[in-house]
Amino acid sequence: MSNPSEIIFGHTVEGLLLALKGRLDGPLRAKLKDAGLDLDRKLEPAYPNAIWQKVLHLCATELFPDVSMNEAQWRLGERFVAGYFETNMGRALQAVVKLLGPARTLERTSRNLASGSNFLHVEVERLAATDYRIKVNEGGTYPEFIGSICHHGTLTTGVKGLTTVVESRQGRAAIYRMRW
Repeated sequence: MSNPSEIIFGHTVEGLLLALKGRLDGPLRAKLKDAGLDLDRKLEPAYPNAIWQKVLHLCATELFPDVSMNEAQWRLGERFVAGYFETNMGRALQAVVKLLGPARTLERTSRNLASGSNFLHVEVERLAATDYRIKVNEGGTYPEFIGSICHHGTLTTGVKGLTTVVESRQGRAAIYRMRW
């Protein structure tokens, strides 16, 4: 279970909400409120990770009911990246990664992911020029969400042939392999 001192910053939640445009009325809105995200109020500066994990599960279930939860989390991660790039923080990040290219973007993954929370720690290991292993201390309940964020964020650089897989997980930690 997540630690109560672990928080997700409001701009990260804003990115998810932008990814959910057109889907935030009706049952999902009430479910999010029950989970601790009241959309009738101004976004908080931060939310507990436990609430974030519930919100991710609810959103994935609502948006992608006909696929496995792992696949739904991957698809939600893709939508999240698009939504996040609509935020002020996201627009700045997108401009930077387009300039850096895939290798340098991956080497900055720890900084990029850390901007969304106070607890996410990432180790990036370069195995070859186009082969990386990313170790994340908190892959979430479904590590496909973070894997998808890494994958789709890196695609923004214009890289071709990128593959990303969840190589393994141990407890809350996950290891991803990214190649192109």
